[in-house]
Amino acid sequence: MTSSPAIIDGKYELVELAGEGGMASVWKAAVRGAAGFSRTVAIKKIKPEFRAIRNYTDMFIEEARVGAELAHPNIVQVYDFCADPQGSYYIVMEWVEGMDLGSLVKAYRESGGHMPWPLVVAAGIATLRGLGAAHERRRPDGTPAPIVHRDVSPHNILVSTNGAVKLTDFGLARARDRVFSLTAPGTVKGKLSYLSPEVAMGGQATPLSDLFAMGAVLWESLVGERLFDGRSDLEVFKQIRQCLVRPLAPVRPDVPAELVAVINGALAKEPDRRFGSAQAMAMMLAEVLKLAPAGADPQLALGQAVATARQRMGVRRNPAAHNSDNVPTWKWQTPPVPGAPSGATSPARVLAEKGRVEAAPAGSLVGHEAEAVDIEFSKPDLTVEPVTLTPKPKK
Repeated sequence: MTSSPAIIDGKYELVELAGEGGMASVWKAAVRGAAGFSRTVAIKKIKPEFRAIRNYTDMFIEEARVGAELAHPNIVQVYDFCADPQGSYYIVMEWVEGMDLGSLVKAYRESGGHMPWPLVVAAGIATLRGLGAAHERRRPDGTPAPIVHRDVSPHNILVSTNGAVKLTDFGLARARDRVFSLTAPGTVKGKLSYLSPEVAMGGQATPLSDLFAMGAVLWESLVGERLFDGRSDLEVFKQIRQCLVRPLAPVRPDVPAELVAVINGALAKEPDRRFGSAQAMAMMLAEVLKLAPAGADPQLALGQAVATARQRMGVRRNPAAHNSDNVPTWKWQTPPVPGAPSGATSPARVLAEKGRVEAAPAGSLVGHEAEAVDIEFSKPDLTVEPVTLTPKPKK
């Protein structure tokens, strides 16, 4: 005898568990309608052991509130917010059939290759458009009310099998119209490897902080490893404060200088040296994408890459059907550049020629070496680990 399917709020039927985290679980579900209508949705459920912890429930509610206010093709849509009699909360969201960018990058790495740069650029443009919609949010009366994501990372960028790219997880977002903050003074929230230097110094997160995180995501997607990584959290934290950006060229000589310049611009230590907005950075990447070989649609290729990676991941679970094909089978080839015109009319080319930001260590931050900053690291399992980092003062 089979048990009846779980029904949420009388209309959402849970189909299967799609993902398990420390604080919440995500279910694939269906909403039923008249005449056999059915629509697949995602339901994110806060776990019972966390619903009594105020900070976690506040972040969960904030994610639903912010998501419901943002309607954009490059942001995962929030459809509904429910609660059952036991006090469990549920966010009903758009279902994205695909995988996150971090998993796609990992699939390339495990196949012995790197993600083609045009695909990285295409994913970056779409993500920045979603970020731009959040940063440029306005109240009903027209006054600016920007939303800072504060948790831009490869695992919060979803890519569907048709190549659509959507930003998700606004649980740490801060809207300027809130009457209180979910972060205590002196506390920094966000995944450690994607923090900007000013946030690592204890400063306020701004849209420009999100752009720095986006630069780190692009760098990681091209190289296949974290931009800021070390043997300990403290070591990573020091790298971020000093803005130690490793050069791309030795690892990815195929990447155009224009793309390197855009990424370096986003990763500038001083916020006012970065792009003025997410839309400005997206426009610059769109110029870079014009350098890609003709005859292939980057969005379709991105969807093909996701579909191939998913298929290969499924094969791995069945050793008898394993094959060693690379992921994906389609590859970009960068056209030769020797003897090519300088392309001075291209904004991306001009940025590269100016050498806006050097990919070199920026040195220590004088006067801040002995300051302690309380950090709450968002771990991959969605739990939050409070840590106080107190670097030793220089002698």
